[in-house]
Amino acid sequence: MADIKEYKLQELTMLSISPVLRTIRRWWLRRAEDHYLICADVELARAREAQLNVAYYQKQAALARSAQI
Repeated sequence: MADIKEYKLQELTMLSISPVLRTIRRWWLRRAEDHYLICADVELARAREAQLNVAYYQKQAALARSAQI
């Protein structure tokens, strides 16, 4: 039983670390991509809200102008 554990440990020490680093890097980049896509959606929602606010205030200004006449 001890020989099997030693053999597995020896196999692990012979493995390259680059696949592990590659996996971590892919995970990190995927996480960053998701984060930036969420940020883009939030900014798009803010821009839509700002357009609605502009339209609202333009309508209020038009109503105020028409009330003056």
